[in-house]
Amino acid sequence: MEIPKLNDQDDFLVDLQNNNYSPQTIINYARDLSIFAVFLHFRNVSFLKVSKKDISAYKGYLVSGNHIKDLQKIREEYVKSVDITSVNKGEALGGSLRPSNDFGGMNTPSFESNFLSDIYRKVYGSLGMSTHGSKGSDGLDPTSINRMLSALRSFLKFRIEWDLEIPVPPDAIGMMKAEKRIKKVASKEELIKLIECPMEFEKQENVALRNRCMLEMLFATGMRISELISIDLDQLNVEGKLYILGKGKKERTVYMTQRSLFWLNNYLKIRLRYSLLELEKKEKEERSFTIRRETSDGEEKELSDLALEMFEGEYKYIKLLEKYRESGHLKKFDSPALFIPFSGGRNGKHADRISTNYFQEKIAEYRKKLGIQIPTSAHSLRHGFATYLAEDGASPVALQVLLGHSSLNTTTKYVHATEKFAEETVKQHHPLK
Repeated sequence: MEIPKLNDQDDFLVDLQNNNYSPQTIINYARDLSIFAVFLHFRNVSFLKVSKKDISAYKGYLVSGNHIKDLQKIREEYVKSVDITSVNKGEALGGSLRPSNDFGGMNTPSFESNFLSDIYRKVYGSLGMSTHGSKGSDGLDPTSINRMLSALRSFLKFRIEWDLEIPVPPDAIGMMKAEKRIKKVASKEELIKLIECPMEFEKQENVALRNRCMLEMLFATGMRISELISIDLDQLNVEGKLYILGKGKKERTVYMTQRSLFWLNNYLKIRLRYSLLELEKKEKEERSFTIRRETSDGEEKELSDLALEMFEGEYKYIKLLEKYRESGHLKKFDSPALFIPFSGGRNGKHADRISTNYFQEKIAEYRKKLGIQIPTSAHSLRHGFATYLAEDGASPVALQVLLGHSSLNTTTKYVHATEKFAEETVKQHHPLK
């Protein structure tokens, strides 16, 4: 099916790729521009004929929620011609948005074709399935709409830079008035219930342990969901220090707590067993995952047999993972990712990871079952990490480093005083008690 696109939209996405924008940023641009293209498609308006009146109508279209049914129509046609089985299953999103070394760093026509196919598969694999960022079933809130309008502005600026015709100037696209309000975060007790609930709500042990570990790590480190999902097995260590590549390709260190290391160790028992069994099937050899090591009597043992002998005490599966990394054995695994899907059309295959869409929907499901009233997402755990560390006396400068913010002003948006903390401050420090 020929999906709706704006004129030269593909060139814009490839240009972002060539300028080293992150895969998630490119997907976000593709999604936002595709929604505008769908709006024009169902109104039979050519992009180059777009007027300021059309832009105003587009805002109303998003506020009313009319985009949802239009997106679903396109998506239903799209899935008939493209395999997004893994997306429908809700977990896996395979494929790479970076050229392989075989291309010598240059984009070839075949790479661009595969790159764009992968982008739109991911975009339409999630569009119409959920309404993240919405104010409810009625439509999107002003903040979400402004992000989409900003993407359209960037696209128009790209066209100007490339000497292409534009229907309206970028500055003619006005932003919507958005309420300035401090986002509330669920109480510490509610967040703990959320983190612990997969063990109660999930029927499959592997899914329960994986989702519990993900929630523990989010709250322990303050990572973004995209950073968490990008973690590879070879990044892990018993010290709990993770060196991650964050937003804007900025590197930083985050630190796991003993509690989160405990759950990581529990999950790794499942994760390593899964890959080792897959590897055993693949190589069709009973001892296909043997790491050879001479013992005192000169015999060779299988590392799985040596695990209890070599790694007694805490975090033995993390230590086992470190041994696999040192030996190069991790390179034999189908997927380097820490968090993988255990079901779906491409489960556990090379480069597959849990999708952000799947995990956000899981958190929404858990929140509903727990009866948490305050809107709660993966980002809420990052928000809670900063808020409750600040309440306990953490320095805003330290939080800025841990969160990976370029500006302290950004950090202060996260580190606001909760109502409970504000009340206690008045009681303790007011001069006229």
